[in-house]
Amino acid sequence: MKTAPNIPSRSILPLLGRIFQEMTCRSNQRWNLPPNCCIVLGHLDACPEVCEPAAVAEATRLPRQTMTFILDTLETRGLAVRRPHPRDRRRKTIRLSPAGRKLARAIRRDFLSVEQAALAGSAGAGLEPARRHLSRLAEAFARMNRPPPSSQT
Repeated sequence: MKTAPNIPSRSILPLLGRIFQEMTCRSNQRWNLPPNCCIVLGHLDACPEVCEPAAVAEATRLPRQTMTFILDTLETRGLAVRRPHPRDRRRKTIRLSPAGRKLARAIRRDFLSVEQAALAGSAGAGLEPARRHLSRLAEAFARMNRPPPSSQT
């Protein structure tokens, strides 16, 4: 794979970008949904207790301002419903509809089968070290993205 100018040839950023592009392409082509909608569907199915827009945005690491577009899309397609919060009328909760739950699970099965097929040739000795390395990389990125501790004196 050819790398962009000013990116070292040993960098994995182009590879990570390509994986993201391919997953995005699958979301659009197979499910006719923007990838962020697939992410939120999956989250609401896996963690229905985290169901307020701001909490979903935080859990999925999506911008809060993007959440309105995503929820509008999911509601328009009959996949989710926003409801008043039971204790605070300023807040909303989000629930998947039965169709949304069914679609979320179909998307998850699809992505897992794609992953399994893609990794089929990599099974064996090389897969676990690669998974551990990617986990360490993700954790390093997460540590760098955490806000510094406040220095209150």
